[in-house]
Amino acid sequence: MNLIDFIIGALLANAIPHLIFGLTKTHFLGLFGYSPKGNISYAILQFVIAILLFCYTYGYQEFIENGFVIGSITVLVLYFIFGKVLVKFYGKQEKV
Repeated sequence: MNLIDFIIGALLANAIPHLIFGLTKTHFLGLFGYSPKGNISYAILQFVIAILLFCYTYGYQEFIENGFVIGSITVLVLYFIFGKVLVKFYGKQEKV
């Protein structure tokens, strides 16, 4: 592992909480301020930078063959797609 691998992993890992805080409308400090839209934008920016860094460093073919990266990106993409739906669904659940 080298420094660029650490940066790629940190960007992917840090994108998830910012996306969740943005979707739940929790005020959390990100690069673009405390707003939920700012946190979602920050998560997208980190996601794009991580993918670009990985493809620049290792190439597109390695991107497809690396299971750790594909797994991390799959989780993040699923949060992007289903996050708002899940927050609404579980936010309406009655507490027992």
